[in-house]
Amino acid sequence: MAFDLRRKNPGRRTRRTLTDAARVNEADVCTSRRKLVGNRAADNASADDRDLHGDDCTGWWLAANHEPGSSGTTEIVKIVKASISMIYSNPMRVTLRPVRIGKPSGTTLVSLALLVLLPTLAVLQYQWVGQLSTAARERLQRNVFVAAVQFRDAFDGELVRAMVSLQVGPATAREGTSERYTDRYNEWLDTSAHPQIVSSVLVVDAESASLRLRRWDPESGALEAVPWPESLAPWQAQFGQGLQDFTAGRPLNRRPILPGAESLIVVPLRNLVTPVTRARGPQTVTPVFGFTIIELNMPYIREQMLPELASRHFTHVEGDVYRVAVTAEDDPANVLYRSDPQAPVDPQRADASAALFGARNQTPFFGGRPGPPGVGGAPRGPGPRIRIGNAGPDLPPEELGRWRLLVQHESGSLEAAVSSARRRNLGISFGVLLLLTLSIALLAAASRRANRLAQQQMEFVAGVSHELRTPVAVIRSAAENLAQGVVDGGDRVKRYGQLLETEARRLGEMVERVLQYAGIKSGLATGARVPLAATDVVEGAIESSLSLLRPDEVTIERQFAPNLPLVLGDAAALRSAIQNLIANAAKYGGRDRWIGIKAEQGLYRRRPEVWITVSDHGSGIPAAELPHIFEPFYRGSDAVTRQVHGNGLGLALVRQIVAAHGGRVTVATRADQGSSFTIALPSAEPDQRPSAVAGQLQTTHS
Repeated sequence: MAFDLRRKNPGRRTRRTLTDAARVNEADVCTSRRKLVGNRAADNASADDRDLHGDDCTGWWLAANHEPGSSGTTEIVKIVKASISMIYSNPMRVTLRPVRIGKPSGTTLVSLALLVLLPTLAVLQYQWVGQLSTAARERLQRNVFVAAVQFRDAFDGELVRAMVSLQVGPATAREGTSERYTDRYNEWLDTSAHPQIVSSVLVVDAESASLRLRRWDPESGALEAVPWPESLAPWQAQFGQGLQDFTAGRPLNRRPILPGAESLIVVPLRNLVTPVTRARGPQTVTPVFGFTIIELNMPYIREQMLPELASRHFTHVEGDVYRVAVTAEDDPANVLYRSDPQAPVDPQRADASAALFGARNQTPFFGGRPGPPGVGGAPRGPGPRIRIGNAGPDLPPEELGRWRLLVQHESGSLEAAVSSARRRNLGISFGVLLLLTLSIALLAAASRRANRLAQQQMEFVAGVSHELRTPVAVIRSAAENLAQGVVDGGDRVKRYGQLLETEARRLGEMVERVLQYAGIKSGLATGARVPLAATDVVEGAIESSLSLLRPDEVTIERQFAPNLPLVLGDAAALRSAIQNLIANAAKYGGRDRWIGIKAEQGLYRRRPEVWITVSDHGSGIPAAELPHIFEPFYRGSDAVTRQVHGNGLGLALVRQIVAAHGGRVTVATRADQGSSFTIALPSAEPDQRPSAVAGQLQTTHS
């Protein structure tokens, strides 16, 4: 609840002597000083000695006293504007009256509600993003696990099918040919997805107590003797030692170790021999020495098979891309395949790893690195094991294989990919919240600006109404006095005519300034642009201002640089802008009433310009008001305190006019030393001639 303190029962008010049509508006806050004298004293004190002018509530006015019963006396009335409005009364009583406070607007309430909800929404967004990150991590781990299993099964499946289909039996080894083996070989060629992985099928057995090496020829369908190739030469002695042990009756090592032979799959010949005619009783088992050696085509596996499997299983529709590497199990530096130069070769850096051609597939065959002892006869576990990430323990022994598959997300790790996605989601979420916050702030600022503009416009309307009433009242009062014959004598009529002219000019200035501001807002600020001499425009503005500034009370100092370049512009608009600056300098220029006007040439960003500066010796402009002095309807605290006439449009018009000419307006001010306003206009081309428009314009205030 707010209260308004007002004084009751005001005392006697000062009586006004003007006619009702010329009464000063109550908002003018003027006091009247009255002196009742005779006609001759009034003529001597007023008509001869006083200067009649229409400077707002200041000056001596003449009016006839037409009160009933009067003897036709003339009153000399001086109207003085009061700086503080005071109404005195003999008994003063103070009363408290409630003042209604307006409710906040709907925009304010909505803004406050959103500002309260935004922190809650930010917390919920953070939690939701965390949940999404957890779900994304689980999804990525599941995808890489499934892809690694499918890759391993596809790769191992091709090798196992080749081993089972191409294994040579004892009968084929003894006879050197077999239709059944030929059919099995051709069937494998037709059904295998990658039949090129096998380069040759070799058989090592004994003939006449010596080693024999033969190669299967698909064209002839028979085993043909061949010399020992370089790939098997290092292990020929090892096979010979095995034959000697077999002949001597010592146990045969059916799983010989061939270190480094990653391209060989060695399968022992089966020792079960079935006679042609089935007889009753137990079957006869005859030990047979021999091995089937399947030689793999490693270039094809490296360049064709592994890239195709990596592309098939590690390129997902979700957009996740993985780096794939296949290395030797016993030597990670021995890289069989890399999908990317940055693909990991260290299992500790991989997001997932799996054994290829592992121990579970090496039970019936060998070659390269064997599984640990005892694994061959161990029962198979529940399924293959794939390690995900680096947190778990190293692979158990039964998961060792000939090669190792290593998978890594392109971000460096699954955790890095999840963290990157989380940061991106948080950035987007909080970016949206920040945008919403900025929108609310801009909405609130726009609302406050609209309210402030509406308030300024209301003050502008009130100020214009007040400014219009004063000259209209003076004109009407003087006209009535002339019409009723109160004023006689040529000098007095002349003074009244000057009074009417001054007030009419002032009224026209106000109307034209308001119309000019409306024209700027509608895009009609300036007319045609012609080359102009800056000194002509300035002199025209000075001449237009002198009729209003009383040349005997104002000192104007001119400083014009010689040979100034021309400017392109509308002479009337530019003169109006300079005239506004001169009027402001006269209003706020201090007691010495000094105005300095300087025109010179300058450079701005390597562009020639003409600078027109209007200076004064006033009290300066407060620093807090500098950002607002060019806003429409804005009036400084000094103008409000001193009740200087104006509507806050002068500097706004100056800035709009200069901006329409491609120039700029700057201000420099110092406390108690005055202010300087500079209009910077682009120079015209040197070959252009000045137009006579500026000198031909009539002296009117824009």
